[in-house]
Amino acid sequence: MRPLRLAVMLEQAVEVGGGFQQPLNDVLWLRDWAAKSNNEVLVYSPYPKSLEILKQFGIEARLLKFSVVDYLFLFLKYCRPFDLAQIAWRLKSPFERALVRDGVDIVHFTSTSKRHLLLYQLPFIITIFDGCHRDAPEFPEVRAFGEFERREILFGLASMKAALVIVNAPELVENLCRRYGMERERAVCIPFSPSTYIDQSATDEAADATILGKYRLEPGYLFYPAQFWPHKNHITLLAALALLREQGIVERLVLCGSDRGGRENIDRAITHYGLAEQVSIIGFVDSAELGALYRGASALVMPTYFGPTNLPPLEAWAVGTPVVYPEAFKVQAGDAAILFDYDNPRSLADAIINLRADGTRETLRVAGQRRLQQFAEETEVGRQQFARQMERLKHRLALTRH
Repeated sequence: MRPLRLAVMLEQAVEVGGGFQQPLNDVLWLRDWAAKSNNEVLVYSPYPKSLEILKQFGIEARLLKFSVVDYLFLFLKYCRPFDLAQIAWRLKSPFERALVRDGVDIVHFTSTSKRHLLLYQLPFIITIFDGCHRDAPEFPEVRAFGEFERREILFGLASMKAALVIVNAPELVENLCRRYGMERERAVCIPFSPSTYIDQSATDEAADATILGKYRLEPGYLFYPAQFWPHKNHITLLAALALLREQGIVERLVLCGSDRGGRENIDRAITHYGLAEQVSIIGFVDSAELGALYRGASALVMPTYFGPTNLPPLEAWAVGTPVVYPEAFKVQAGDAAILFDYDNPRSLADAIINLRADGTRETLRVAGQRRLQQFAEETEVGRQQFARQMERLKHRLALTRH
């Protein structure tokens, strides 16, 4: 049987942060899977910068942008009657035709891509990170201007039509089965892993000091790496800092990430609370600098509303930095974080105070390492399940070739 040719789509831009780092991890382990299983992986991205990054890892990826015709297909695909025309005229998008020309057998989307709607002939595997438009529809980034409806179409069709659905937590499997009728046996659970840049980031005091000096930072700050979306809940964190200052506790905070529409409100809150001297906003940072920024922090403080899992806690645990995390996501954190109510600034302020208790940092460090090991074991189980499922798909797809 000839090797299976798997197209792996790396569609998120590096500026997305964790939304790029996790798919990058997936590309790397899929390359290893292909080498061990006598299959072939072709990596595609619409971003030249992503191709440059992949070259650093020895991967020659292909640039595949999306044409005006592709976007027209997507628009029409949201209009359900177009399905009938596509069936009648056997229409294929330029996107799919390019993959077919490359001899692709199956497409692996490393994020919840709308491009699966462009596939008429090729089967696909899709990754679904969360269902937060259902969990917290009050946030405009998942609700306004038809975004909620668009996601419902994407999630509904993807979870029903995909040959495999990759998720990062068992509770997400339950949600997809309950909400969209996904067949449970098609789900493969592979937990998040720390960014490969964090894994490769060795402790080097001089190099770390250089990076912190670049941003005029002194060690011992609270750290929150997140895009500036409303759901990231920076405002509650700023309110907690103001409460601490009233108690005579002055904490410094470092924020990094790209502005996704929430920066103006954050700046306004900083002014309102008089926190300009305590807060440093350093913008989007290079992935290679993240290890030093985590190590320089007294804690990762992450009050996000979206879960059930997130990448920064894993990265903090990987370098031994304590984690302060919403109690809503205790399933991910276990005993390796100080938990708080993300709707309550006082609860967050108390959690930050608890960091100061004797022995807390060491207890959290050990618990974090233990939690990472647990996830590593679950990841290996998930990847083995993926490999078994791919062998079945390889056999079935061989039956369809002419």
